[in-house]
Amino acid sequence: MMGCGSSMNTESVNEEPTTATGMFLQMQQNGGTKAQNIVQQYVRLDEQISKLEATCPGPRMATAEAWIDHLQTKRDAMLGLEGMDREQREQLLQRNQRLLQQKPQTEDDAEPLTLNGYPLPAPTTQRLPGGGSEIVANTPTKDLAQLAHNLGVIGDERKASTHEDFFANLSESALYLLSIRYYSEVLEHTKVRLKKLIERYAELNELYVNQDGIIAFISGGTYMSRLEESIDAQLETARDIRDKLGSTLEQWRICGTLLRAAANSATQALKQWHQLGRLVDPQYKLQAALECRSLFHASLISLECAQMALPHVELKYMSNRQILAVAHCNTYLITDIANSARYEHTSKVFANYESNISKTSTWLYDTFNKTLRKDFEKAEDTVKRLAKTLREHRDEIFSAVRK
Repeated sequence: MMGCGSSMNTESVNEEPTTATGMFLQMQQNGGTKAQNIVQQYVRLDEQISKLEATCPGPRMATAEAWIDHLQTKRDAMLGLEGMDREQREQLLQRNQRLLQQKPQTEDDAEPLTLNGYPLPAPTTQRLPGGGSEIVANTPTKDLAQLAHNLGVIGDERKASTHEDFFANLSESALYLLSIRYYSEVLEHTKVRLKKLIERYAELNELYVNQDGIIAFISGGTYMSRLEESIDAQLETARDIRDKLGSTLEQWRICGTLLRAAANSATQALKQWHQLGRLVDPQYKLQAALECRSLFHASLISLECAQMALPHVELKYMSNRQILAVAHCNTYLITDIANSARYEHTSKVFANYESNISKTSTWLYDTFNKTLRKDFEKAEDTVKRLAKTLREHRDEIFSAVRK
């Protein structure tokens, strides 16, 4: 392929690329007195392209787009939006946004609960053990906290045991809401990442166009030597290898970022859990417990997303059994506080998980540095070497033609 390769890559650019039109006007004005300017422009442009290509915005962009589709599908399934066209989705989301601004006057008026405008299936209702009024199963966290306080489940082991299944159901509903929220946050974060990659890819493509314009101006778009054609073909092959690794690099980056977030959330949650044991006031204790529950759930969702991002890699130190154990403890966390034996058991489960998720995060980065990073750097070195060889050869033959 004449001109720049198909490789796609960019970091930050300090110089604004000169447009092809402006370049050619300048060449026409200068005439033959500055014939070397265009060749120098080609060399500078090719050096800039080489630097920008090293971060592979094109392959990374494609990976980010696929990741967004994956996240969107997962979240839509949780929201019950599967099979809906775009117009139906927008109408439903707008409807639920309006419901957020309305407060039902009676239970008969209650609408399906929402989170940040995302609809949920219509809530089921349960009756308090021993009688009492019906309560929506996916009670918001604030109401759940007040209910737990009123029933005295934080400091009374007997009451906690009596109501544990009831509060476990409430917790499952609240955690489901949190899952949707956390998936939405990961999705939005990825969209920001994609936007940057799109901008970089567009910038690199403009440089490609400018470079192709220079080559066409000098050589008419044809190879001027067999050596030039041979080197260009080798460069294209090397770029393809580098770009495939660049795409994989983005997958590992996503997974690594999510694992680090999972480890950080788990560490914060464990500190919160240890502090909770020293609290006396039931309200403060309950608030700390709910914050701890949210942090551990955030860690679990981040871990789940990390596994989705790199499905063919088995994450060391993590097992499904341990993940299920943490989720179970998190579900029963509110009522287990009052039972010293369960509190100790939960403490061990949380501590082991925090230790292992931190090890997993470290292991992934170490594995990446020992394997994929080295492979990518080797491929990029090959691309740089061939690009430099081709640049120098074209500098020589282009200069000869301009003279």
